[in-house]
Amino acid sequence: MDRRRDALLEVVAPCSSAMSVVAAPQQRVDPAADEVAIYKPAGLSSERGPGDPGDSVVVRASAQFGWEQCWLPHRLDRPTRGIMLLAGSKTAAARQGAEVRAGAWTKWYTARIRGSDTAVAALVGEHRTYLKREGRLARVVRSGGDPARLTILAVAPATDAAGEHHALIRLGTGRFHQIRVMLAHLGHPLVGDVDYGGAPRPARAPREVADIDLESIALRIDREAHSQVFRLTTHPDRRGLSPRIDAALAAAVVSDAR
Repeated sequence: MDRRRDALLEVVAPCSSAMSVVAAPQQRVDPAADEVAIYKPAGLSSERGPGDPGDSVVVRASAQFGWEQCWLPHRLDRPTRGIMLLAGSKTAAARQGAEVRAGAWTKWYTARIRGSDTAVAALVGEHRTYLKREGRLARVVRSGGDPARLTILAVAPATDAAGEHHALIRLGTGRFHQIRVMLAHLGHPLVGDVDYGGAPRPARAPREVADIDLESIALRIDREAHSQVFRLTTHPDRRGLSPRIDAALAAAVVSDAR
């Protein structure tokens, strides 16, 4: 990740239809735009706490797009990379919030896990549980937690590491660390996610945040007049993703339309 606070965020252009799901990184944006989709690199915080002037998506976006304030209708954990939609006005933030509550947003992720072909294949399907945040982590609970739901649509071997696989996930709810804790609960923590029982990734330099392979890979918004898809079919940060996952995602973007 480029650690310069003036480093530009990559802007992801929307597609006009569900069938056209290819977008390319770009750095410019219409000055009048009140919402922008960007690619957040792993290691960059979505936002900081009150009074913390540290680097974040909010800080970079406000400077890059000339916004007085940046609103986040959704967030990505610091170790997670991928697509985020930002709002540059209260009107846009209210519109996006209403869309999220109405279920008009569909989000897909890829996560790198480890296991045998048979074991990981058994993960395909919907999973439900209850999660409770405790400090900087979350855990599965029997009661007193928030309902959490995700669907694993496909699993395929990573092309760059034996015994590792990518899972394609459609997120049903957006709980804190949801994918990480739910996959750990299912017996397949993300590779490198030592906070949730994953084995450290070998031969890699120490990092400030969890060294995991978790990407917000696509976002679909079903609006009254049209649907928009935000997706990067390739990115330099992405490694070892099987064409089978890419094909499953392309099909899901269309078939999961409301």
